[in-house]
Amino acid sequence: MSVENSALLFQGILFLVLGFYYLKRPPKKINHWYGYRTRRSMANQEIWDFANRQSAKDFWHVAIAVMLTGLVLLVFDIPFKVLIQVAVLLIGLAISVWHTEKEISKRFDKNGNKKSKT
Repeated sequence: MSVENSALLFQGILFLVLGFYYLKRPPKKINHWYGYRTRRSMANQEIWDFANRQSAKDFWHVAIAVMLTGLVLLVFDIPFKVLIQVAVLLIGLAISVWHTEKEISKRFDKNGNKKSKT
């Protein structure tokens, strides 16, 4: 197995493991080291908990996409396989951040208060 093919598998497995860990053990308290850390997500504990649950689900989907991309790329003889997989990762992470912020906006106002369901 070539180094490039090993990298494809390693990246996929790494992100699946990280995604699973983050899904099962999201950070409990607001901190600057671990979790979904944006100004809005760190506004209060309720937003923090919601944002980390949501981003963990999104990250898990990104991890699956990265793993599947790696497996598909193993089959084809095309150049820049690892770069393609990294591009899928970066695009997936960008979409994940966008989606999490969108979900925060649906549920919380700009002051961090929960929106009423009327």
